[in-house]
Amino acid sequence: MSAANPLSVVGLMLTLSSLLGSFFYLQLSAWVRDILALKAKSDLNKYAGTTDEKKAMRECAVEVDKLLNWPTYLVNTVVILFVVIVIVTALVMLERAAADPLYGPVRFAFYLFLAVFVVLSSVLLHHGTKQGNAVKTEVERLRADKKLDLT
Repeated sequence: MSAANPLSVVGLMLTLSSLLGSFFYLQLSAWVRDILALKAKSDLNKYAGTTDEKKAMRECAVEVDKLLNWPTYLVNTVVILFVVIVIVTALVMLERAAADPLYGPVRFAFYLFLAVFVVLSSVLLHHGTKQGNAVKTEVERLRADKKLDLT
């Protein structure tokens, strides 16, 4: 890398953050999809009046514990922070190329990617957590009403 034009390394960092961010977004989307499917199953069986409904709610109790756990939140947080740190580092490196004609468009691409990544990741993480906690609340309500026995 020459001190005069770091755009080649900055481009590599944009590619790295974009690839990792895209794979992470797919994983996060699948996690939210699984939680939404679980929420729908919980909503369909929330009365737990029949044996099949009770069985379905027991399955929901197990699944929600698998989906909402500390490793999930840890991995999501670490990946989000890693991508943000890579982008911020690239933006700092990009300042050395302020005289380059591509400086503006590359800088815009970084900021746009950073904004889209942070907003989508935050919305998906929040929505998945909220829906998952709703399932947990429903399971706990059924346990308290003695309609659901997980033993």
